Amino acid sequence: MRLVVDWGWLNDPELREAVSKCLRYVKKLKTEGKTWEDFELGDVGVPYHIFRDLMYKYGLFERTYSSSKHKFYKFSIPIEEVEKRLNEVEVIESTGSLREEEKHAEIPKDFWAPIEGYDDIRDLFLASIKANNPVHILLVGPPATGKSLMLMEVERLAGSIFITAGTVTRVGIRDILLDRKPRYLIIDELDKIKDPDDLSVLLTLMESGRVVVAKHKEYREERLKTWVFAGANTTRSLPQELLDRFAKFYLKPYDKETLKRVIVKTLTTRESVDRDLAEHIAITISESYGSVRDAIRLARLCKSKEEVDKYWSIMRKYQLVV
Repeated sequence: MRLVVDWGWLNDPELREAVSKCLRYVKKLKTEGKTWEDFELGDVGVPYHIFRDLMYKYGLFERTYSSSKHKFYKFSIPIEEVEKRLNEVEVIESTGSLREEEKHAEIPKDFWAPIEGYDDIRDLFLASIKANNPVHILLVGPPATGKSLMLMEVERLAGSIFITAGTVTRVGIRDILLDRKPRYLIIDELDKIKDPDDLSVLLTLMESGRVVVAKHKEYREERLKTWVFAGANTTRSLPQELLDRFAKFYLKPYDKETLKRVIVKTLTTRESVDRDLAEHIAITISESYGSVRDAIRLARLCKSKEEVDKYWSIMRKYQLVV
C-alpha cells in the first residue's frame, strides 16, 4: 500500500473533478448512516484510466476487495483532508488569488539595462515572463553575442535557478527541479548537455509540465509550472524534439563599438565599476576580441587602469581568453 500521497493531481481540473465525485459519494454514504466508505467505479462514475492515475501515480486510493465481478476502493487518507485541499483550490480559482509560486515575477525597473541592440527580444522575453503558461526561449550564437547577459537578466527574477549544462552531471536536472521547483529554469550552454536522462527530463517538463521519477519500483510525479530560458553556441548536438519546444533566436556577435557600450553598461550597472575604469576595460577588451565575461573578470581583479593592462596582458599571454 502507498503511504505517501502526491498532491500533484490538484493541478489537473479533470482529476479534481474525479476526486470530487468520489468524495461526494462517500459523504453521501455517511449521511445515510453507512459504516463503510468503500465504492465501485460504477458508483462514482469515474473512468478507470483516470482513477488508475489517482490510485497508482498519486496514492490517493487503495483497493479493499477484488473478485471476478467486483472491485471496491476507498480513500487512502481521511476524506476531511482531501476536502480541505479541494476547497483551497476552489477558493483560489474563484477569487483569482494565486499561490505565491504562481504569481508573475516582479520585473526590476532596470531589467535589460546592460544589453544593447535587442529591444525587440527584450519585449518578447517580457511577454513570455508575463504569460499565463510557459513559453520557452532559446538563444543561439557564438560567444560575444549577449546570450549570457540576457540569461543573467532573467536570473534576477524571483524563483529563478541558473545552471550551466556542463556542470550538472552529478546532480542532474531532475533533482534540481524536484528539490528547488523553480519558476524559471535558466540553462547556459544547453548544447553541452550529454546525459540522456537530462534531455528526457527537459522534454517532459517543457511538453507537459511534469517531472517523473520511475526507477527501482518507485513512481513519483511532480507537476511544475516552469519556464525554460536557455543559451547555446550551436544547435548541432541538440535533438530536434527539444528544439521544437523552444522559440529560437539566432544572434550575431557584437561589433567593436557595440561591445564597448555593452561592457560599459554591464560594469557600471551590475559591477558598480567607476565609469572611467569601465571605459578603459571596454576599450582593452574590444580591441583584443574579448568578451563581456572577460570584462567582468578584469573588473573584479583590477582597481586601476594599470592593473587592467597588466592582468589582461598576463591572461592573453597564457591564453586564458576563450
